[in-house]
Amino acid sequence: MSRSEVTLEELSSLLPDLEELELLRLTLVGSAVPDPGKEWDSSSAYATIDKRIVTLSQVERAVNESEEALHHYVSSLYRALRPVVHSFWSGDGAGTVRCLIELGDFLEQSGLYRKARHSYEVAFNRSLPLLDKGPQILALRRIARVALSLGDLQDALSHYQRSAELAHDSGDLHGEIVALTGLGNALVWQGRWTEAERRYREALALVDQANGGERLLLERAQLYNNLGNVATRQMQLEEADRWFSKALEIWTALPSSFDLAVCRHNQALLRDAQDRHEEALAFYRQALDLSIPSGTWAGIAIDFAESLLRDGHVLQAEEWGRAAEERAIAARSPYYLGRMYQGRGNIARAQGDDGGFTFFEKALQIAREKEYPLLEAETLVDYALLRNQTGGVEEAQA
Repeated sequence: MSRSEVTLEELSSLLPDLEELELLRLTLVGSAVPDPGKEWDSSSAYATIDKRIVTLSQVERAVNESEEALHHYVSSLYRALRPVVHSFWSGDGAGTVRCLIELGDFLEQSGLYRKARHSYEVAFNRSLPLLDKGPQILALRRIARVALSLGDLQDALSHYQRSAELAHDSGDLHGEIVALTGLGNALVWQGRWTEAERRYREALALVDQANGGERLLLERAQLYNNLGNVATRQMQLEEADRWFSKALEIWTALPSSFDLAVCRHNQALLRDAQDRHEEALAFYRQALDLSIPSGTWAGIAIDFAESLLRDGHVLQAEEWGRAAEERAIAARSPYYLGRMYQGRGNIARAQGDDGGFTFFEKALQIAREKEYPLLEAETLVDYALLRNQTGGVEEAQA
C-alpha cells in the first residue's frame, strides 16, 4: 500500500544500526515536521521527535545530502591523515603528535567525540618519548576535553590533573592555566563547587603572574565567568555579581558572542537565585539574542523556559520549550536533544502534568544509546521527582 508520509519512529526501525547511517538519522530528524493531522490532538503536547513525519521526497533529499556529506567527511579525514604520515616519515616526532591532535580536532568539531579521543590517545602515546613535554600536555588536555563532553567526569578529572602537573613541572604557565581551568570545569559538573573555586583561583593567580595577565585577557575573563558561576552555586551572591562585572568589562573590549552569552546566562541564573526574576528574564533574552551555536541556544532557552514557569508564565514557558526543541534538532546533536527533553519534562512536572513522562523517557533513551552517563543520571533524578509527585513512590525510589 502506498503511503504519503511516515513517522521517524517507523523509519528508524527500517534503517540498520550502522555507524555510516548516523548522519542520515540526524538529517532526517532535521527534515521531519510535526504531524499536521494531529495538531489539535491532546497527545501532540507530549509528542517527541519520534512522532514527527517525513515524506518520500524529504527522505530522498536527506539520503542525497547525507551521502554527499559522508563523502566530504571521508575526503577531509584522509586529507587530515596525510600530514600525519609525512611527518612520521620525516622523523618529526613532535610534528607527528601535532598532526594527530589536529586530526582529533577535526573529528571533535564534527561531533565525533569517541573517534576524536582515539586520535588524541595515539597522539599521547607518540608524545611519551619526546623531551619536549608540550605535545604531551596538550594531548592530555584534549583527552580530558572530550571525556568531559561525553560525561566521563572522573576520566576528565584525572587527565586534566596530569596535564596541569606536567605543565607545572615543565614551566608551561599557559598550559597549566588552561588545565586548571578545565579541572575546575570538571569539578563543577560533579557539583564540587568549593574544589572548583580553588582550581579557578589557582589558575587566576597564574594569569596574574603572566606579565600582569595582559596577554591572557580571554583566559582571565573566562575565569571570571567561572568564578561567578561557582559563587552563585554556593549562594555567595554578592561575590558572584562582582565576578560577572569584572568579566563584562573585558567582554566589551574583547568581543566573543559565545563567552558573553555564557556570562549573561550565568547572570540570569544569579538573578533567579536572588529572586530578581525580571532582571533574570532580561539576561536570558540578551544571551539568546547573541549569535551562538544552536545547541548552546537550546540549553539556555530551556533554562529560560523553566524560569518563566517559576513566575507562572506557563504558556510562554511551553513556547520557549518548543523553540528549544527546534534549535536542538537544528544542532543535530543527540546530547542537546536529550538535555532539551529533560528540560521539557521538568516543565511538565512543574505543571503537575504526569504526561511529561514521555519527555523523560526520550531523554533517557538518548542518554543510554549515546552513552551520556551524566545526562542519564540527572534525568533519572528529575523523572523520580515526577513519579513521586504522581503517587508512584516505589517507582520513584527505583
